[in-house]
Amino acid sequence: MRLREVLSVARIAEYEALCDGQTRAALRLHCWNTEICAAFYGPLQYLEVGLRSALSRELVRLFQRTDWWEEADLHFGAQRKISEVSDQLRRQGRAATPEQIENELPFGFWASLLGPGNNYDQRLWRTALHRAFPGYRGGRRELHRYLDHLRVLRNKIAHHCPIHHRHLQADHQTILQCLGYIDADLACWVDRYSRVPGVLACRP
Repeated sequence: MRLREVLSVARIAEYEALCDGQTRAALRLHCWNTEICAAFYGPLQYLEVGLRSALSRELVRLFQRTDWWEEADLHFGAQRKISEVSDQLRRQGRAATPEQIENELPFGFWASLLGPGNNYDQRLWRTALHRAFPGYRGGRRELHRYLDHLRVLRNKIAHHCPIHHRHLQADHQTILQCLGYIDADLACWVDRYSRVPGVLACRP
């Protein structure tokens, strides 16, 4: 079948292995994988934007400046990412304002601020970042684990990888759970309009 070659024999072979070697069934599963990836895009987008907004608000408040990273003593990887984003904006002829820089920083950057970092627990979490999650009562490590788990899911979707083998219903609930930590109304709104449950119900 020509589609098998166009989409990559090796890629479709992974699906065929799950479908008793049936190419048509493998292609149906491949198409469904694309559908579920698209369905997850909306909830993940709202989580990323909500997380960025909440963390930025508390960091600006803590350091009393919009370019809060100049005072935050971030770990090397985070500093490098900010420099890369700033350089990219300038190469594109765009102003590297704090707002523009924040908008370009990826999900992984924001999730990393809840990691251990340069003593982030004492310097960022306890002093400010816990307030970004009014619906959360646990510790930093557990919250970081949730978000890092979703970072992996987001990156797999962004790179067109298979996600059909994951516990996708649990992934969806984790997204809603993390949204609820940030804002309960936002979590309810995303839950109401999410396409994920409907697409999961149609899995071939």
